[in-house]
Formats: sequence, structure tokens, C-alpha cells
Amino acid sequence: MADPAPPDVAEPEAAPVAEPVDIGGWPTWLRRSVIAVALIGAFAVAAWAATKTDDASPGDGPGLGAAVIDLFPDDGAQALRQTRIGADLAPGYDGRLTIDGVAVPEEQMEGARDPADVDPEDLAENGLRPNNRNRVYFQPGPGKVIEEFDSGLVTIELSYFKERQPDTARTVRWQIRVD
Repeated sequence: MADPAPPDVAEPEAAPVAEPVDIGGWPTWLRRSVIAVALIGAFAVAAWAATKTDDASPGDGPGLGAAVIDLFPDDGAQALRQTRIGADLAPGYDGRLTIDGVAVPEEQMEGARDPADVDPEDLAENGLRPNNRNRVYFQPGPGKVIEEFDSGLVTIELSYFKERQPDTARTVRWQIRVD
């Protein structure tokens, strides 16, 4: 028995190509131009905002600026009378602390070398804190300019600057509450 021939299958007709419907509005080139200008503007605003972060203070939000990495304790924090206070700065920066109007001498800051034990030439070249200039910390104690904090609000002022350029100093202030 012979195989029956397959029935002729007709190819379906191709569907007509739909033409875009003109719904009015702006021409395509104008819409694309407006979108491009908006994107360029957004990038320009973002770049401008990134350059303005160095003037921030603790009350301004999470960013303290490019040079100030962290403050300790945080603004408004509770603290004990002999709490260590200070800031971490970006490499290449140095700073000084003033607490309730009392300037903390550099030789009383954390990591300072005793000037009597250091060669005067080395002291002149490298300073009192050669290995940790970007860590600006002070802890009150006996024989120091502040032996313990008074109860209440304590105002801390950090003056920070590029190493060996104190004339370029900027200031950040914050407060802690001591019990």
C-alpha cells in the first residue's frame, strides 16, 4: 500500500505591517533632546554636590566632609567624666582640640611623644605625633589641662587642616552630655 500524499498545506498570508499611529505631541528628535539635557543637568548637580561635602558639620547629616571621617563620641551622646574624645581624619590631615574653650596642648593628645625624650632635630622635622597626626584624641586625666569633664553639656571644637598647613584650618563643633 502506498503512502498517501500529504495534503497541500497553504502558507498563511503574512499579516500586514502596522504603521505607527501618530498620536501628536513632540517630534522624536525634540523628546530625545529634552531627555539628554535633563540627564546632563542631573550629572552636573551630582558633581557639584560632591564638591560641597567638605563644609559639612555633625548637625548637617551623615557626611562630615572629606577630611573628617568620624567624631567620638557622637554629637549629643552621653559620656562619662573621663571619656576619650576626638576625631579620625583622612590621611594627610592633622588637627587640634578645644574643649569648653580650653585648648588641648598637642603633647597631651593621644600618641604624643614626650618632647624631653626626643631629639630636637627629629622633633622639628616630625613633630610630637609623627605616626598618628590624623588621629586627634584626648582623654582627661591627672596632670592634664582637663582632669575630668564637668557635668552638663561639653562643647568640643576640632580645628583640622592639611599637615603642616594650620593656616588652612576648618572647624567642626559638637556637644556631648556628661553625667
